[in-house]
Amino acid sequence: MDIRIKSCIEGAKESEGLTVIIDVFRASNTIIACLGQGADYVIPVGSLEEAYRLKEQNPDFLLAGERKSLPPEGFNFGNTPAYASSLDLKGKKVIFTTSAGTQGIVNARNADDILIGSFANAFALVEYIHCQKPQIVTLAAMGFESNEKAEEDEQCAYYLKELLEGNSPDIDKIKEKIILSKGAIRLNKLGREDDLRFALRLNTYPLLPIYDASKGWIKSYII
Repeated sequence: MDIRIKSCIEGAKESEGLTVIIDVFRASNTIIACLGQGADYVIPVGSLEEAYRLKEQNPDFLLAGERKSLPPEGFNFGNTPAYASSLDLKGKKVIFTTSAGTQGIVNARNADDILIGSFANAFALVEYIHCQKPQIVTLAAMGFESNEKAEEDEQCAYYLKELLEGNSPDIDKIKEKIILSKGAIRLNKLGREDDLRFALRLNTYPLLPIYDASKGWIKSYII
């Protein structure tokens, strides 16, 4: 198995094989939380215009996401996994757009399969990938606003790679590096310490969010 770590939007564009989009702060975890709380599916879109257009066509759908870390006007909630994890989303459909995570999903056009990953579903991801036995695995660490490497995403990609290779990475050291990172400081300044705590929990949702490009949605598969 050829395991590659790629970074930011260019890394997503270069992704091949089975690709895992990683945006620890916070898109991956918000998607995972929405699906874990019962949402039928999440529709990732790149632009605000597309998000508003889909909402106009589907008034019952929820709008979620961020620009510059804050929810845009008219959105039901922001890019916050801690908040999403408190909602009852059974039967709901969520339109989702962010500055990094959803950009990676819509730009990974050369990938055979696209999954959403973080620490929250790490073991489920690794088990699934081992079962699938793909020749190439790309771990796409999306970074800050998809154009600057982020410690949390790089460390998560490293963690997954180590697990896939049968190693036992030191999760405490990994978390220490993340807590001291620019991304963690940014979340604290935004008053989103709850999202930081959520993002660093291991295996809170043992599910596989898989993107279906033909349908344009991410659905949850339990493992």
